[in-house]
Amino acid sequence: MFETGEWVMYGIHGVCRVMGIEKQTVNRKRTEYLVLAPRLQSKSRFYLPTDNPAAMAKLKPVLEEAEMRALLSSDTIRKDVWIDEENQRKQHYRDIMSGGDRLTLLQMVTSLYRYRAAQTASGRKFHQCDENFLRDAEKLLSSEISLVLNLTQEQARDYLRERLNPAS
Repeated sequence: MFETGEWVMYGIHGVCRVMGIEKQTVNRKRTEYLVLAPRLQSKSRFYLPTDNPAAMAKLKPVLEEAEMRALLSSDTIRKDVWIDEENQRKQHYRDIMSGGDRLTLLQMVTSLYRYRAAQTASGRKFHQCDENFLRDAEKLLSSEISLVLNLTQEQARDYLRERLNPAS
């Protein structure tokens, strides 16, 4: 279980601080909830039922600085996860975004950078849905990078792009 005050990654919501545990009665059932506050939306709160394995599986501890730097410099993030069929790609990318696995998320971002560069080089447009996935993934990764490396959100996004984008 996570400790009060600890930083965690929570699915597509990014970095959150564990605010504590609360018991609440919903539909006459008393349930324990982990209370999370998103780092970039400090007035929001997420309540995760601690007895829900699917919800709790979306929680990951924030990486340490050395882990983050090692992951960002790893060759494994260069693996191409592009899927030509658009609907399959969308579903796969949705799964990656909600799963919270940084390696597959970084592979997705690297693939999207690579594909966007190829589209631009051939004079074609990059699909808006792919642009949206890229923007959301960059935001998610940047939220953790900014905390771990003590950078602003914008600096973290630039740091990410410098390391992953072949066109930068």
